[in-house]
Amino acid sequence: MLKIKKIEFIKVLYDDAIAQNIFSIANITFSNRSPIQGALLYWQQNESKEPYTKEGDYKFFYDLAKAQYFAAVKFPKDCELTRDERQELAYILLEERGAIGTYSFVSTKPRAAFHLNKAFQEIAFPTQFSVDDFNDLSVMKKLEANDETIYEQLPYDRVFLEAYRNWCNQAVQLHPSRLTAYFQYLPFTYVCYANPLLSEQFLIDYLPEVDLEALQYNKPVLERLSMSFKRYLVTTLMANKKRLNPDFVDQLDDFIESNAFYNSFELIYLPEADDIPDMDLQLFEYDRGSYKWAGSEHLVKGIPSLVSQKYNRYGDRRLTNTEMDKKFKAYNEEQKQLFTAIAELHWLNKYRNELDWSYICQYNVHLTEQFLTAHLNYVDFNALGQNTDIAVNADFLSTYLHRFNHQKAVPLIISHLTEQFYLTHKDEIKVDLDLLYKYMDNIDEEEFLRIENYFLD
Repeated sequence: MLKIKKIEFIKVLYDDAIAQNIFSIANITFSNRSPIQGALLYWQQNESKEPYTKEGDYKFFYDLAKAQYFAAVKFPKDCELTRDERQELAYILLEERGAIGTYSFVSTKPRAAFHLNKAFQEIAFPTQFSVDDFNDLSVMKKLEANDETIYEQLPYDRVFLEAYRNWCNQAVQLHPSRLTAYFQYLPFTYVCYANPLLSEQFLIDYLPEVDLEALQYNKPVLERLSMSFKRYLVTTLMANKKRLNPDFVDQLDDFIESNAFYNSFELIYLPEADDIPDMDLQLFEYDRGSYKWAGSEHLVKGIPSLVSQKYNRYGDRRLTNTEMDKKFKAYNEEQKQLFTAIAELHWLNKYRNELDWSYICQYNVHLTEQFLTAHLNYVDFNALGQNTDIAVNADFLSTYLHRFNHQKAVPLIISHLTEQFYLTHKDEIKVDLDLLYKYMDNIDEEEFLRIENYFLD
């Protein structure tokens, strides 16, 4: 084992204009070998599927599915480490420099941590406590507003209610994976209303418990819901004669179909330190002690991350086949249908004979030409024609043009119109100026202007 005694980092000027972005230099001192001076920590755009660069540097990917960027460490030429040793030491250096697993390197001291369980243990819950007393949005709003009437309405003393309110207010801001053990004490209605980190997958998993009436006011969550779930939310609320959010009650189509209705509330989950899985070191020993890198004022955004291989962008852990099999079997039919709209292609293929392919074709956002071509026997082209969230090229549309229903407009085709495609197929497809304007945000700007001229002339 190589024993690391100390790691010293030297900050370098970050310039995102250069192809290879060096953001730090490391000097490593060992107690049982000569030091390594000038290891370069950098990140750059990925151009191959190989796990190593041409120079042999191991890549740490930000998003393994897309593999768009990676971080790596370039060691000095006289460094005599083996490839495995280089890989592990690179991990240590990147983790020390800012914690692999965050989506940016730490640049400021973290905010004061909220210790969920410690704060929970400090609350003296009465023996007659029932979370049902708080599973009402009006009750939690009164507590938030410190409305005096709530202290008369509930059968609890003021000291408890104030402590409980403060705990709920802070707990509900945490990632839901950290809250599941407390759902007997934390009102699920309040989670739906106030937690900004709820993912669509989480909502589907807990669908029977989800309070849609409360969820419709959670703007950060509404912003990233799929068209499928937003339509489910609206239709279910209307069927139950519930009052709709005034924000979209008069703009239902825009709310359901637009990806930008609440775009200022878009949020990406940044895992906290205690959410990040540890990597077992096999070749090095390192007692961080007082030498833990505290970060600096130098912020580097978008650094590749090991944790993204285990978690998606909203902090939900990626499941194994066995884990997903168990979950899928427990889903009711409504959950299965909503799941098909957000399921990654691996799961669509795995459960292809158990899913509603019309729903997949209309709503799933991950569909690709290659996947559709490989599953032609399952594709419902009438439904696929309504899906404007996927990218296909003109060759695909031309090849399968006869499979779409041209008795009415096909949004998928209009969203991918080019001047050449329009001129070639204008007698087969339905499109007019109103439809062109409706889907103009999906059409290439220059192509749109050229096509528009044919309708204005």
